[in-house]
Amino acid sequence: MVALDMMMIKLTGKTNHGKNRVREHGDLWEVLELPTGVIKMSHKPKFPPIKSVKTGEERWLDDQNFSWKSLDSA
Repeated sequence: MVALDMMMIKLTGKTNHGKNRVREHGDLWEVLELPTGVIKMSHKPKFPPIKSVKTGEERWLDDQNFSWKSLDSA
């Protein structure tokens, strides 16, 4: 299955934890529909999962540790 609407964001760390993640995995991240290996979720969290373009690391996006800007051209 090919993703037609790949959304990219640029992360900025707000806390030391967030700043470390950006330093380790880069600031360019792809927004995922579901985490890898998950077929369906009954209750989706407030923020989506994201995947680092640089390292492939996945994590949940949160507004406590990160601020972000959409890089979509639309």
